[in-house]
Amino acid sequence: MTTPIVALAVSGHGFGHAVRCAEVARALIDEFGVRTLVRTDAPAWLFPEQVEHLPSPGWPLDVGVAQHDGLDLDIDETRRRWDAFAQDFDARADAEAKLLSDHAVDVVIGDIPPLAFAAASRARLTSLALGNFGWDWIYAAWPEFDRAIATVRAGYRQADALLRLPLHSLDADAFCSFKATEDVPLIARSARRPRDDVRAKLGLDQQARVVLLSFGGFTAGGLDVGALGEWSDYLFVLTPPVSTSCDVLPSNVVGLNQTPADYVSLLGASDVVVTKPGYGIVADCLANRVAVLFTDRGPFREYDVLADCLPRLACARYIPRAMLLAGQVGPYLDALLASDGAWTDQPMNGAEVAAQRILDLHEQAKEVTFW
Repeated sequence: MTTPIVALAVSGHGFGHAVRCAEVARALIDEFGVRTLVRTDAPAWLFPEQVEHLPSPGWPLDVGVAQHDGLDLDIDETRRRWDAFAQDFDARADAEAKLLSDHAVDVVIGDIPPLAFAAASRARLTSLALGNFGWDWIYAAWPEFDRAIATVRAGYRQADALLRLPLHSLDADAFCSFKATEDVPLIARSARRPRDDVRAKLGLDQQARVVLLSFGGFTAGGLDVGALGEWSDYLFVLTPPVSTSCDVLPSNVVGLNQTPADYVSLLGASDVVVTKPGYGIVADCLANRVAVLFTDRGPFREYDVLADCLPRLACARYIPRAMLLAGQVGPYLDALLASDGAWTDQPMNGAEVAAQRILDLHEQAKEVTFW
């Protein structure tokens, strides 16, 4: 088997797409010695140091969803961005294809921007989608997204196959545009450092019940951080941008000045994560068996899937958004930690499985081309 050059094309929406692709990149590099490139608008620190970052031609790779903050979506702005994006889609696909050719890429993995598959097709490259949803399925719940949906589906039809992750919808329209679908296990990160070491380095009491507030790299507009001081039985940890937007913190709230590069070890050192559910944070909590207190995130179709799965797969409980923003979390945390939430065993080797399938499908494509 010859080793291809693989390019990961990763949506910059939130951190979930990036953190799971970072694990696939790690598997490609560490397990198979594959030269791995990344084209993304997500922060570079989310990926292994060994990846090479492709330059942006001057536009975002993906529209995703516009957000006011970590909990509120902006559907109208998303529509406006997609209308503008769709106008230049073909020209952008041509430029992205040239970028792939100039860097001698052999295989493209997209999570899950339609532009990536259109570019790969133009460059005559094998392309695979990776994800637990498609953007056409997300947009189908919103009015006047017909043009965006048509553009997304046209892109997805050019992918050779979808590597479908768990925590996905069973709706008939969830993955209707892909030629073939293969299920792979959960891609999740495990803490790399012991809980005690992480707490010691951050100055967190070893015996404290630590609660990490996580909103995917966004703020949580309207969150009353001061009210968290009422719940002295808990030690709350905030990361940027939530921590850096607060001038004064209660004594039981720790604000970190920067997000740790090894964020998953901070998560693993916590007793509870308070969040809006997205694939990345849910998968990491499952892998590290950290309890989840979750709230809603507006009309985003993935939420319903994850909100249904969480209580069945993990120790998890819902908190109304108004109560979370008011800082009235104590009773919900008490109930969560006193519950008999059962943890389920899930295969967590999705990154390795996906990496192997990438290499296998590339080899198959080579054989077809040869004959």
